[in-house]
Parts: sequence; C-alpha cells; structure tokens
Amino acid sequence: MARGIQQCDDTDVCPVNRAERGLSMLNAGLDELIAAVDDGELGSFDDQELIGFLQRLEKHRNQMPVVDHAMLAEAESRRLADRLTQPNLVRVLVGALRLSSREAQSRVKAAEAVGPRTTMAGERLEPIRPVLAAAQRNGQVTPEQVQLIVRALSQVDRPGFDPAQVDAGETLLTGFAETFEPRELSRLADHVVERIDPDGTRPDDELVAERRHLSMRQVRNGSWIGEFRLTGVAGAKLAAVLRPLAKPRTEPVPCADGANRTAALLAASDGRTYGQRMHDALEDVCDRMLRSDTLPDVGGVPATVIVTISEEDLRERVGVGHTSDGARLSVAQVLDLAGQADVIPTVLSRAGAVKAQGRNRRIATAALTWALIARDGGCSFPACDRSPELCERHHIVPWIDGGLTDLDNLTLLCRYHHHQFEQRGWTAAINADGLPEWTPPKWMDPQRRPLLNARIRQRLLSQTLPPTLFRPTPVKGGRDPSGESDVGWAIDSSDDRDPHR
Repeated sequence: MARGIQQCDDTDVCPVNRAERGLSMLNAGLDELIAAVDDGELGSFDDQELIGFLQRLEKHRNQMPVVDHAMLAEAESRRLADRLTQPNLVRVLVGALRLSSREAQSRVKAAEAVGPRTTMAGERLEPIRPVLAAAQRNGQVTPEQVQLIVRALSQVDRPGFDPAQVDAGETLLTGFAETFEPRELSRLADHVVERIDPDGTRPDDELVAERRHLSMRQVRNGSWIGEFRLTGVAGAKLAAVLRPLAKPRTEPVPCADGANRTAALLAASDGRTYGQRMHDALEDVCDRMLRSDTLPDVGGVPATVIVTISEEDLRERVGVGHTSDGARLSVAQVLDLAGQADVIPTVLSRAGAVKAQGRNRRIATAALTWALIARDGGCSFPACDRSPELCERHHIVPWIDGGLTDLDNLTLLCRYHHHQFEQRGWTAAINADGLPEWTPPKWMDPQRRPLLNARIRQRLLSQTLPPTLFRPTPVKGGRDPSGESDVGWAIDSSDDRDPHR
C-alpha cells in the first residue's frame, strides 16, 4: 500500500497525510458539485449569480497549478526523470499524464518561474517571480496569463538588463492580468518589455539577436502554426527569397470563339490572398531545397520526408499516412510527395518487423531531366513562362497507377500549376509528336481542344519553317552579308505556304 494511505475497513481508504486528505476532500467536493449540476441546480441562479458562480469556479481552477508546481519541484529535487530513465521532466509528464509535449513544457517552465525553490542545503527560497506566484496562489491569474508573463519577462531577465526594472515589469503585468484577457495582455507585455531599459549595456543588434526565435507545431487537423521574430538580416534574406516566388500567377483561358487551336489566351487573376501566396512561396523553397541534395544528412541519410502508409490505403486512396514525427498526411498529400521523391517500399509484418525492403522507383535522372528541359523549356502549362529551374517533374500517369518515369510520361510544371491543374479540371497528355499538351475543362472550352504552351508552339513552328522561305531580296540602300550593296533581307512574299499549318 502506498505511503500516506491506510486501510480503514473493507471499502474505505483513509488518507493519513494532509496532501492525500486534501485530495480526498477535493474528490468528494467535485463529486457533490457534479451531482448538483446534473440535478439542474444551476437553473436556480439568476444571471448575476451564474456569472459569480463561474468566477468562483475559475478561481479554484487558477489555483490548481500551485499544486502542480510543488509536485514538479519535488520531482526535480529527487531527480525523478533520471530514476525513470527519462531525459527530463517534460517526458515524464507526457508519459504519466498523457500530455502533449507543448503542454508539458509549458507546465515545467511555469513551475520554474513561480514554483517553490530550495537551496542545496534544503533551505526554502521564494519563487523567481514572487508577485506572479502570489497572484496565482490567490486565483487572480489564469495559467495562460502566467505562461504569457513568464515568457515575456524571460526576454529581459538576463545579464545586461536592470533586475529592478524586470521586477517592476512583473508587478505591472501581474496587475494588468487581473483586468485584461490574454490577447490584450500580450500587447501590454510587448510594450513593457520594450521599455525595460538595459542602461545602454546591450546594443540594439545584440538585443535583436537575443530575441530571435522561430517556433512551429502541428495541430489536430494536420496543419502547422507558429510564430517567429527574425533579425533584420534574416528577415531581409527571407523576403528576398519569398517575394519573387509569391508574385500573382495567371491561368490561361481559351477565347470564347475558339476559332483557332492556337487562339490568344486571356489571363485569369490569381485568386490566392497575399498570405496564401507567401505560404506557397515558402513551400516552393522547401521543395527546391529537398531536391537540391545540399541539406545536411539526418540520421545517416540525406534530408528526407519519411511517410508510412499501407500499400492498400495508398492504392485505394483512402486512409492517411504518418511522417516520422507523427504528422498526419492525407493520401492526396502522400501522392504529391511521392511524385517528387524516391519511394522506398518497406514490407512490415503485423508486429511491425521489416520483412523486405527495396527501391522500385527513382525520380527522373539527370539525363532525363535535361531531356525534359530541352523539350519543354520550362513549365509546359499553357501561357506559363516559368523557367526550368522553377519547375518540378510531373508524372502524367501517376506513379502509383503504374506510370513510368520516362520521357513519354513526364513533363515540367511550376509548383503552382503542379498543385492546381487537377482540381481545376485540366488534363495532360503527350501527343503524337511527343509534346505535352493540355486539355482545358469543359466550362472553359466546350469542345475541350488541346493546347500547347506558346514556348513549345514557337519552337515547333521555327523548326518546321522551310529554309527557302527566307532568301535575299533586293532592297534599295541595303547590304547583304557578302558585302554587296543594294541587297536587303526580306521575307519572300511569293511563297503562299502558311507556316502555321
């Protein structure tokens, strides 16, 4: 039986220390409260009484972290993580309480700032943030506000700043927390931090460098959120990289009359917001870096996105894949990655053991890529002028459906069109001449006539022009290449052949 608990009779467990007794009383009180709520007791409150009840309940909720801080301090003092063969207390909390790493990290940091401390000799010390700790003990600040204030003050609680001003900032922000919700409090915290005077001991560039950070995390729906504060140099570099890639794109739309296969194209406006274009530009940069083979190795292999998905789910396009760090990807996202990466099939047993492993596909070889560049000259989508350096290799028949990695099944596409054409109803094919052509959706062109990129059409026409179409024609005052006078160069209008046929 655990220490601090004794058996009273066949059914009851009686706590003998105050911590256990307090927890037992808390459990009994919560049971009574839940029963009262289930019985509809809240209905007897008027509006003002209901708000007051919520505020008193919230005060108790705000006080609960005080117990957390004490328990974490105790765990740290007895080196509990080491005894449990864990690297730190964060991992202990994740495993024991089923918390996320982010939540566990927040609790540990809060405990370090507002929790109890002791010296090596066991002497009790006040918390690092005593004013904030007292407010939390009284239930006057929420755990979120505590974390916000601790995070803000950590930017200036270091050598070079006046400790008295940092303490004053703590007092000021703790008072604000009783009035302002987290968003407003965050703005006030930024103002307080900016006004804490380092007495000229910290140059601005050094201060900016100290405050630099970038954090990101995945949320439940699979997307990522984060925040960053960049130095001036890093921000200028990032802007220089993203801005050219974030320019609005155009999409070709066949003319309404459709009288000619090579009719002029109208440009439809890019419907993405500025923020979406910047996001796509950043993803474009990541794609290029992953394709460049210039990133340092991770775990003995080149920088790689590792995705696990069952073969059945992949072929039937159902289910989800998981990256090595637990991120969830839809089948469409997995196939998108597979289109630009090496795929290493690994057969696992039901227990998860590797039964077989092999490589059944590679991305286009260098020679094949050069052939694509020579043929397409850049993005092959109609009216797109993106250069080869900005393009990805697209499988016309998807690899998962048996499409081969060869010239008759590949074309170059810029990232925008690679990720947009299918959902907008366009289809691609290699025509009888071995050139990539694109068929617009029916709502754009009811006859769905295939289109070639103007760059490819121009090259094709220049190659099919007969050599006798251009020959010397006397032009007064001109000179021919041989130096003879009175000879100019003009198109022979007597040839009635149509070069576009």
